[in-house]
Amino acid sequence: ARRCLAPRAAEHDRTGQFPADNFTDLAGAGLLGLLVPTDRGGLGADMVTYALTIAELAEACGSTALIFAMHCGATRLLSASRDPATDQVLRQVIDQGKLIAWGFSEPGTGGNILNPQLRATPTDDGYALAGTKAFCTGAGHVDYYLINAHSGESEFRRSQSMFLLPADTDGLTVKETWDGMGMRANCANTVLLDCQVPKEACVGGHGGGMPLLAHALPALVLGLAAASLGVARAANAFATAHVTRRVHANTGANLASYQGVRFQIADMATTLHTAYLTLLHAADTADRDPLEALPAMNMAKYVCNTAAITVADSAMQVTGGQGFLRSNPLERHYRDARAGAVMGANLGVLRDMIGKAALGLDPREN
Repeated sequence: ARRCLAPRAAEHDRTGQFPADNFTDLAGAGLLGLLVPTDRGGLGADMVTYALTIAELAEACGSTALIFAMHCGATRLLSASRDPATDQVLRQVIDQGKLIAWGFSEPGTGGNILNPQLRATPTDDGYALAGTKAFCTGAGHVDYYLINAHSGESEFRRSQSMFLLPADTDGLTVKETWDGMGMRANCANTVLLDCQVPKEACVGGHGGGMPLLAHALPALVLGLAAASLGVARAANAFATAHVTRRVHANTGANLASYQGVRFQIADMATTLHTAYLTLLHAADTADRDPLEALPAMNMAKYVCNTAAITVADSAMQVTGGQGFLRSNPLERHYRDARAGAVMGANLGVLRDMIGKAALGLDPREN
């Protein structure tokens, strides 16, 4: 991350171009199969290892970490399926560096992946898919899309179907809509679907998406949380380096000698440590007791998302004009820190779900 990703991050942010060179390096390091089980050729990492990896990548380049996290979530879902087609795709991921985008956000419903508006209508030889996926990370630059659709079944457990679509599927169109304030190289474009796909494209069979989604959810939620932690660490690192070396002209002392500055550094360090421990707890819970992990994962995303915003803001305060300059990385971290609050379940939705869990309510209830 420090040797390859970090030196390129500013240019990727400036141009907004997909960080293809970063993924060439990640593939070369064997990391694209991080969450693929060892018996299917991958590294078989647990959630703690995965979360720490995402945080490390995000400290170097937030956009790369987010694209990678979505890819890993997709590979984890495919790894839970024993469909023959998934073996072939996972092997392409590991051997050829193929990338997978996860399409779940939709206009109007955002990150509420439990209630997709896109419909999968059975036909004589497959399915008709019609709808739109928004903010699809990496869209236009990946090899496959993993799409969730409403199956038409009324039972919640049978309400979703998952589809794995090659990028060149007829009727799949990418509309380049991404021009974000932060995570500029994220390429979270819009995917338009008006497709006829074979039955084999439906991973887990008709209405079989929910159990697979439950398997992938920890990678998605923890990936977003860990990316925020990494961005917060990067902002903190710039601030602490600045106050250590910056000398006040009137006194000849560096900024770290002032108690008011140290108070802010202390708050940043404590916020980071709290977020780190919350993420580790959630990841460990997901490894040990995945059925009970959702409240802990929601808390981790909420704590890490807010930590990134708080730490980046404090870092801007203690570094002053130097932090504000585009020639320094802090202004990028400051913008990237805002992404976690709107990606996946936003902060308001997270607070609501955390509150429902604390009160023993069904998180699906309005």
